[in-house]
Amino acid sequence: MSKEKPATKICKYCKTEIPYDAKVCPQCRKKVKGGILKWIVIAVVAILVISAFAGGGDKNTGGTQKIGEVSRTSPAANPSESKKIEDTAPEQTAQPESEESETETEPESPAEEVKTIYNVGDILKDGDLEIVYMSSGEYVSDNEFLQPADGNKYIFIQLAFRNTSETQDATVSVYSFECYADGYNASAYYGGEDALSATLSAGRSTSGYLYFEVPEDAAEIEIEYEPNVFLDRKITFTYEGDVDSGYILEGDSTPTEGALHIGETAESKSLNITYLSCFTDESDNMFIQPKDGYHYVTCEFEFENVSSSDQTISSYSFDCYADGIDCVGTYFRDDNISATMSAGRKAKGTVTFEVPNDAQVVEVEYLSNFWTSNRVVFMVEEQS
Repeated sequence: MSKEKPATKICKYCKTEIPYDAKVCPQCRKKVKGGILKWIVIAVVAILVISAFAGGGDKNTGGTQKIGEVSRTSPAANPSESKKIEDTAPEQTAQPESEESETETEPESPAEEVKTIYNVGDILKDGDLEIVYMSSGEYVSDNEFLQPADGNKYIFIQLAFRNTSETQDATVSVYSFECYADGYNASAYYGGEDALSATLSAGRSTSGYLYFEVPEDAAEIEIEYEPNVFLDRKITFTYEGDVDSGYILEGDSTPTEGALHIGETAESKSLNITYLSCFTDESDNMFIQPKDGYHYVTCEFEFENVSSSDQTISSYSFDCYADGIDCVGTYFRDDNISATMSAGRKAKGTVTFEVPNDAQVVEVEYLSNFWTSNRVVFMVEEQS
């Protein structure tokens, strides 16, 4: 037989008799019920807040943190100035509510503590990507057929990315960015140089520009970056006019251990890849020429399908890095690697990249497995 619930109880504050189900004492107006549950809720919220801050830059939580900034002057910084990185950490403060408080205070949302808008010179960490907002400014096109509409202008922002993962690739694409001028979507412009686009293997870096067409009188211009299409999360870069942080992307000339040389073969269960040759190349197309301080390098490979099923190869599976920094591929040759081979068949072809004249270590990587980011690395050894 269940025990009958009493009709009244004693208020623990004013000691008067009140209805048993009362949550607030009619006499002293203090809360008399739910104290334990309240502290359980506060404890859970506190744990979630701490976890969100602790994992802010971790790839599993998808958080973004500012980790430093480049010392700069405006409107332009001297590129020779030394860089200053200031470590920052999110502040956490928690004040438990007094048990005798007459009103409850809503816990502050963790999202309000996370910085999502960044300025020139900011250095941030998003998962495995370290991002530097290098500069911003107006862009003037020298192509008479590619000019902004009346009342508009071209702008750019320059960003640097470094993949800090030890195993996984990271992709950076212009298509992950949207621009808004006074809240209205602005069109991207694809006629500028050094457009930001790269697949970075572990430890590799890149830098590049994003261009947009905006109204000349726009008061607020923001560029949103969506690092992951599966997460409803954006990073916003504020356009600041002609501002340069002075940041210079530094390379790493350490050669990859085990990189293959000309004449060597990489063997797997599906493909054998033989590194045939490597040479300095030239284009006879007046519209495809290396920029100042760069030249073309072409590498030739032979593929053998040693599996029992078809194998497809493409030049788009190759990346090149000069001192760890991504190099742009070019396609003026007619023997670029592209083939589907049935079992036992072979194919030959080339890949060509634009590399700096002063690069110390240049390496070409072939992505052998998209899902695991497995790569075969070939040392670029230019022959005349």
